Amino acid sequence: MDFRTHILPHRDRLYRLALGIVVHTAEAEDIVQDTMLRAWERRDEWSGIRNIEAWLMQICRNMALDRKKKIVPADFSETEYKHPSTDLGAALDARESLSFLSQLISQLPPPQDDIVRLRDIEGLSYHEIADQLSLSETQVRVYLHRARQKLREQYQQLQNYGLSPIAH
Repeated sequence: MDFRTHILPHRDRLYRLALGIVVHTAEAEDIVQDTMLRAWERRDEWSGIRNIEAWLMQICRNMALDRKKKIVPADFSETEYKHPSTDLGAALDARESLSFLSQLISQLPPPQDDIVRLRDIEGLSYHEIADQLSLSETQVRVYLHRARQKLREQYQQLQNYGLSPIAH
């Protein structure tokens, strides 16, 4: 197995997973780099790994969750977030909405939080998610339904009370 051929092609998906957990671009980049380093350090195990992508995603997820516990919320800085929009207000709204959604997802119980990220953010199939999390496809579908229902309820609750995830 070759690092360039079998490990590096997964870095974009790892980045999206890490970003979905920690929300900060610099932190997500660091997590991906650390994941790649960990994979390289464990290269003697590669031949025994049945699904290299699932293995990498698990390493990345664990590192991101550990890093998230250590992140101290900081004030938003324009240089921290690069949004294609020239409207800074829209960029701030998008950033805060993403942060709010990420917070809602992180409040879901395991494995619902992982299933939402893998299905709705990463676009993995039910079969791939079941394989990665060692669940049946039926369990994945049930957990995903419950997670989406919970997210919908939380969002609806905010709308009913006139609250917005974005403080103005």
